[in-house]
Amino acid sequence: MNIIKAFVDLRRKTFSRLFISISILITLLLFFKYYSYQNKVKLNKKLSNIINVSPQYFCKTETRLKFNHRLETDDKYLYLRFDSPEIYPESEGFLQTPQNNLNSSEYSNRPKRKNRFFFALNLYNNEENIPYITQELTLVLKHLGPENVFLSIYENNSHDKTKDLLNHFKVSLKTLGFRFLIITDDATRPEMYHRIEYLAGLRNKALAPLFEETSLGYKYHKIIFINDIIFCKNDILELIYQSDLQKSDITVPIDVFVTGKPEHLEFRDTWVARDLNGKPIAGELDNLISHKASAKRYNQGLPFQVQCGWNGAAVLNAKPFLGHNPLRFRRSNIDTNECSASECSLLCNDFWKLGLRRIVIVPNILVGYKKEHIPFIDHYIQKFIKTSSSLPEKISYKDGPKKILCIGLDKNNTYHPDIKGKWIKYVHGNTKVV
Repeated sequence: MNIIKAFVDLRRKTFSRLFISISILITLLLFFKYYSYQNKVKLNKKLSNIINVSPQYFCKTETRLKFNHRLETDDKYLYLRFDSPEIYPESEGFLQTPQNNLNSSEYSNRPKRKNRFFFALNLYNNEENIPYITQELTLVLKHLGPENVFLSIYENNSHDKTKDLLNHFKVSLKTLGFRFLIITDDATRPEMYHRIEYLAGLRNKALAPLFEETSLGYKYHKIIFINDIIFCKNDILELIYQSDLQKSDITVPIDVFVTGKPEHLEFRDTWVARDLNGKPIAGELDNLISHKASAKRYNQGLPFQVQCGWNGAAVLNAKPFLGHNPLRFRRSNIDTNECSASECSLLCNDFWKLGLRRIVIVPNILVGYKKEHIPFIDHYIQKFIKTSSSLPEKISYKDGPKKILCIGLDKNNTYHPDIKGKWIKYVHGNTKVV
């Protein structure tokens, strides 16, 4: 009897333990399922911004709508549309192109354009900005047309939802018929690195598909390189338009950040931007430009010439990136003791050496890097709605400065420039601009 009782007690304890184990397992499974569901809900809220390609609130404020109306005067972006003849600003017939419906489903009957645009972006931990970037970027791509664009995005080592958002964006782009390459990489920054060498490498990875495209017979007219900025469709279209009108080799906006008490906008990309005196462009927007002739144009909201600029986005002449010995982003040449400037500064200098010297800032296009900056930008662009200009829109190009003030970054594992500024020559020979 004792043996039977012991056996029964053992089975009872075994079943009891098994029941408890199963209960714990079910509880854990339910918890993880709930946690996964909550994360999925949060992600889907972000993804829904991409699925429904609609203008974001800051691109549809009353001020922005008025600004867009001014930008779109005389339908000046019409020549860029996928269904319009290839007519450039100031060409015979410009602005006489008939209106067509952008939402038309007659994609197969569209005229083939000769000009193509290669878009390149680097992204890293940009979860908050990606819904805004992808929506407005999609509108730009739709305006230009699938057969006229290629989009390349290179992302690496993000720890937020950037990869998930980009993977969903791929689905959207494929549905719309765009050609693209979006790489989400796990590659990390080396323990020992030089900031500019590292950034130049990332930018070159975003450009890499351009070279394969060339081998496939696609010829690109312009490269549009965009940082992780928040922008509206017309911001990019205006940069492209001005690059055509001004026949410029590099065309950039004004990028800003909010600082001070009271809070106000200041120019951001001071390390790169140089005016026609070779001096850094820095400070508050109302008194930003010290070069006198450029300041007159700036104050009237007109594009003006500079020695260098990047400012969050750049419409680049694609020619130097193609063919034999194509241009790349790079760090300074250590062997020649070249000043260790930003990879974007060095790109400007390389353009100058190649004779591509028309570099332009479009001051009425303001871009920022945080959603919190949008109200400040929205307030500031009101001045451009009312500003009238007495000067011609087209730039009369002047020769560049003999020297520029270069501020270097020499040390490894350093984020900010660490070398005192020095005046340097940036080209061999003259600085004439033709």
